[in-house]
Amino acid sequence: MEENSVKVTIFGQAYTINGEAPREYIHQIAEYLDGKMEEVRAASAVTNPTQVAILAALNVADEYFQLKNLKSGVDSEVERRALALISMLDEGLIGDVFSRTAQSAKN
Repeated sequence: MEENSVKVTIFGQAYTINGEAPREYIHQIAEYLDGKMEEVRAASAVTNPTQVAILAALNVADEYFQLKNLKSGVDSEVERRALALISMLDEGLIGDVFSRTAQSAKN
């Protein structure tokens, strides 16, 4: 994959980001971070750019962990349901339902 060199502005500072991600994606994440930093600045008395960056990073990390935990819960629920369906198949419960539905459709 080709490396991109993308100029972005985050919290008033210009940066050149080099990476293999598409240019649009690099712009998107830079805009996201810039927005998070502006939210922190607007919601607090903190003006030091380093402190704003750290608080914004904590907010982003919090979002990440919340989504990771949500995904883990969804994955667990999908696994639980899949095991329940496998159990029903093993017991012949689902096959009977499909057989009866197929028979009804023929009649």
